[in-house]
Amino acid sequence: MLACSNSRRNRTMNIIELKKQARELGAETGAKLKAFNDGTITTKAFTEYMVYAQNRDKEITEQIKAYNAAAGIMTGPGETPRSQGLRRKGSEVCPIGFDEIQLKAMHDAISHKASYAITTKAFSTVDGLLPAQLAPYVVGPQFESRLLDRLPVELVTAPSLEYIRHTSTTNAPGIVAEGQPKPELIFNTDKVVATAQKIAAHTGISWESLTDWSAFAEYCQVELMREVVNLENAELIAGDGTTGHLTGLLATSGILTHDASGDTGTNVTALDSVEKSIAQLRTGQALAEANLFVVHPNTWSALRRTKDSQGRYLVDPDPTNAAGNQLWGVEVLPTTQITAGVGALLDTNKFGYVVLRESLTVRTGTSDNDFVSNIVRFIAEERLTLAAERPAAVCKITNLPAA
Repeated sequence: MLACSNSRRNRTMNIIELKKQARELGAETGAKLKAFNDGTITTKAFTEYMVYAQNRDKEITEQIKAYNAAAGIMTGPGETPRSQGLRRKGSEVCPIGFDEIQLKAMHDAISHKASYAITTKAFSTVDGLLPAQLAPYVVGPQFESRLLDRLPVELVTAPSLEYIRHTSTTNAPGIVAEGQPKPELIFNTDKVVATAQKIAAHTGISWESLTDWSAFAEYCQVELMREVVNLENAELIAGDGTTGHLTGLLATSGILTHDASGDTGTNVTALDSVEKSIAQLRTGQALAEANLFVVHPNTWSALRRTKDSQGRYLVDPDPTNAAGNQLWGVEVLPTTQITAGVGALLDTNKFGYVVLRESLTVRTGTSDNDFVSNIVRFIAEERLTLAAERPAAVCKITNLPAA
């Protein structure tokens, strides 16, 4: 019994020693390969070593098989025998870390004085554990251009502006004979009071968001102003004058109108309707010269796509040219704040101006329990109205193409 135990112990020690030798041979082979690639040993020396390494690797493998066979440990085809109770080691499968195919490839490369790269598919990575990079901005909605940028503005220091308007003249001058009375002219006037209306909104953000990412607080303030400007555009164009609304350009009493559906005839297009409206402004009471045409993008697209009987574009014979937004020499402002099929043609120098009591500003403060709830509140507001001194300097065109 003791002899059997000693035999098993000796066999185990021999296998451990052989595995140790295999590991050492593998490390030595790797070092030799690195030295060859670095040019510190010659091709001949490395070739001789590789022959030795292959032979020594074969000897170690055969010895391990012999010891395991003597112990009665069977293995499957192509497998290296392993001791009972021991987990499989890499050295058992390939004692020096390279399989036979790799060793032959290395030897062949060395024989032809070529380099050989050791490749492996295993790798380490933490990429899936890393957090995403945060963009330094917030992706927000888009807004139309500001109409107020193209209109004259009158700053006032009172809540409203009052002006006297000459609306009509009774009688007219005439040729007068000697000794005869001259015609009397009566100037009819009225008083108009333009009261500034407040457009405002507010939003609150947490103190944590404000301190942890200041870019969001900046974005909220800018976005708040844009939302106010968005409503400002809509009110200046089409506010109906009822409670809670401005009286916009299209709802102002006394403006000129033109119905494009009445323009018919051979080769008559919507372009003719716009040109007739320009003439209507010029011959009207205000003697206005149109310099701004506010229109929906779909309508502007339809106007630009107008063709003659031979399919040629009329607005620009060559669509590849970088033509500006102009029609009949008048600047075009496309905006979705006006209804498709409707256009507002005006003389910005004569129609009037925007009465501005308080320009667009942003303030901060608290409301109700904001302070105890760590909420910072921002308010954006302005006070303004539209003073249409000469309504006849505006022409509303209807029934233009809507698509």
